[in-house]
Amino acid sequence: MRAVISIRPLDRTRVLLVLTVAATLASQLLADGVPAGSLWEGPLRAAAPLGGLGVLVYMFFRRSGSAVAFTVTGRAFVTSSHVSRLLGFGLLLGSGRTAFGEWDGHGPGTTLLITTSVGCVAVFVVLIWRGMPALELRAEGIRLTGPGGADIPWEALGSGSPRRPSPSSWSLALTVARPDLLPKRLRGRALLPLGWDTHPHLVVAAIRWYVDHPEDRARIGTQAEHDRLVSALDRV
Repeated sequence: MRAVISIRPLDRTRVLLVLTVAATLASQLLADGVPAGSLWEGPLRAAAPLGGLGVLVYMFFRRSGSAVAFTVTGRAFVTSSHVSRLLGFGLLLGSGRTAFGEWDGHGPGTTLLITTSVGCVAVFVVLIWRGMPALELRAEGIRLTGPGGADIPWEALGSGSPRRPSPSSWSLALTVARPDLLPKRLRGRALLPLGWDTHPHLVVAAIRWYVDHPEDRARIGTQAEHDRLVSALDRV
């Protein structure tokens, strides 16, 4: 972790989302506009689904982002879900023909399936637009926003944890010192999802730092503390 790479701002993510929707709609409209059996009909109809498949395949090989930074909000250090965004883009592209195509002529079962799939994609679109799910490091603890969100106080975690995850890990096991301070669903096994924009090694190191250094927690959310943290962890 040598160079600080700024995380994609939420506005840029929204622009990408709008462009993805526009590209998906355009491929469907162009495919509908060419004569049936035309040389271009097949490629145009397959472009968006193949693009979606490519994004999903990429997601499995690149589960986390590589940014060596958090987004500084004034109250927290924040990183958005890399995996959820890729999944949302992949599903949007893959279901474009379903969402923007002709709905007539289907039976009740097929219509229900189409409606459900489009509804799932719509949920992902809303979450991406709002920058959720997100991981927030706050003065009082760790906050997971979005569906299944939770607040984890620093005091609930044991010193020296968590350990650096393996490259194939989808979640991070937290060492718990005070299970009574955790949300009920985390008391059996405290797992933090991975797959954020920020490099997982920085996420883990930052959590461990604030577990072990309570005197620095009050400055979380400031640019000065963020720069000090990244610099300090780069030397570890």
